[in-house]
Amino acid sequence: MQNRKPYVRPMQRAWWSENNFFSWYMVRELTIVPLILFTLNLCAGLFALVSSSDAWSNWIYFSSHPVMLLINVLALIGALYHAKTFFSMMPQVMPIKLGEKVVPTGVIVGVQWLLLVLVSLVAIACI
Repeated sequence: MQNRKPYVRPMQRAWWSENNFFSWYMVRELTIVPLILFTLNLCAGLFALVSSSDAWSNWIYFSSHPVMLLINVLALIGALYHAKTFFSMMPQVMPIKLGEKVVPTGVIVGVQWLLLVLVSLVAIACI
């Protein structure tokens, strides 16, 4: 018996750039980087809040740096992009029926955006 190697299809390093669908998929995956940095900074802020007033002041100073503000803006954009892709996918994954009729995709997506705005406004009002 011969020791044969399985066929492995050659793949270029930038395989995803050949198709627009995959390019946007990679952009979506890259948006996780500022979201992770935002989350780590938020966790550091919570730790500083329970540590001491000096730690809290240092965290406030660190968070007001222009680079951190840019990361926060990128995280917001990334989160909104994730919401857009999730909301547009939802009607395909879980179609909603009322009796025998299927609720139109635009209505489902619109209600999700409306709920996002309402919950955001309630959160802002509670601050």
